[in-house]
Amino acid sequence: MSQSTFELLRDHVRNPRHHGPLADTSIVLEGGYPECGDVVTVYLKIAPDGETIEDVHFTGQGCGVSQAAASLLMGPLHQGHWTIGRIAAVDFSSVQDLVGPEAARSRPRCASLALSVLKAAIQKYERERRQAMLDTTCGDESSP
Repeated sequence: MSQSTFELLRDHVRNPRHHGPLADTSIVLEGGYPECGDVVTVYLKIAPDGETIEDVHFTGQGCGVSQAAASLLMGPLHQGHWTIGRIAAVDFSSVQDLVGPEAARSRPRCASLALSVLKAAIQKYERERRQAMLDTTCGDESSP
């Protein structure tokens, strides 16, 4: 691992960005690998349009790679107008770009944990939104 990649990861472990619980969230989801101690909780706030990521934070514990990767992932989500669809298209190569190929290849589960939890949170949000729409539609019908 290059010195600059190591320093970047160490900086994000020591000074995580967008870390801590987020109030008024659309969805909160915890995921991880308890057998090795890596856990990440994603706090996601979706804009009223139902598509745009308004804010996202994380909390967690575990190895430096898992926590640095979570911190690094949060940065780009705050730098542009990310949507649910755009996040769905992100893959492991993006994780490699964030944490560096050495860390991603040597610890792939750790490096991709935050992305996996983020994607699962979005899937949960979409399921709950679809269910709420169905409940609303079914509730509008009058009974005979």
